[in-house]
Amino acid sequence: MSNNSNNTAPQLAAGDFSRALRGEIKLTIGPLLQRSWDITLRSLPWMLIVFIGVLALSAVVSEILMAVFPYDEQAMANPEAIDWEQVNLGNLVLSSLLQELILAPFTAMLVFVGMLNAIDQKPSVAKLRGVLKFAPQLMLVAVLKLVVMALGVGIIIAVASFLSVALAILLGVLAAIYLQLAMMLAVPLVIDRQLSATRALIASFLVINKAMFPVLGLMVLVGVIVVISALPLLLGLIFTIPMAFNALGVVYNALVGCSDDSQHPSHELTE
Repeated sequence: MSNNSNNTAPQLAAGDFSRALRGEIKLTIGPLLQRSWDITLRSLPWMLIVFIGVLALSAVVSEILMAVFPYDEQAMANPEAIDWEQVNLGNLVLSSLLQELILAPFTAMLVFVGMLNAIDQKPSVAKLRGVLKFAPQLMLVAVLKLVVMALGVGIIIAVASFLSVALAILLGVLAAIYLQLAMMLAVPLVIDRQLSATRALIASFLVINKAMFPVLGLMVLVGVIVVISALPLLLGLIFTIPMAFNALGVVYNALVGCSDDSQHPSHELTE
């Protein structure tokens, strides 16, 4: 990513990967939230174009997978009395996993646009196409995240269920939130720093754990804003979903700092 920026909102200071790994970068929720919102309005067209494209692709992929691996959606209509044999659980799991894999590189484009917005860079088709170069690692990140989530949450629920079902559910939810936050920088690290999927996940855990409370506070606020914005006919989501991806880009730049093109030969397509 180059530095020929089109500044329309004051930038936050860029972070440093090595300092972030050592926990030397301190974040403040207010400026992060303000920056995320400030860059949302001007970046809205690109965000909406990519988001609508991902939604359309998701719908197409879902229909194709449903035809190849059919399962009964109506059997899941009543959560209290699901007939898993009728649903065909194997096809449901396989279809969901394949959809996650196929969409991973395209969802990463939204993350990448958020990263560009964080440093006041203008997205382009060429830049977005460059993300697809990292498709194998992005798909592997998606798989590993699912595995870590399933194992982590599953183990905690299984152990805690011996004490209390309610406690097990609570701890499972908290574990899921923690793991989602801890792995949130994996995709940006693959795209921006060319890390492998495993190294990106490990680095994300290390960096986020050193700044967990401000990141948690920011994401809770963004989540509340998204929920509130969905109340009046979902219209507010036009602004708040892009803001959520911008918030991820802002956090990444504030902690790790987006790389410059001169240090990033793999980004030839983004120039």
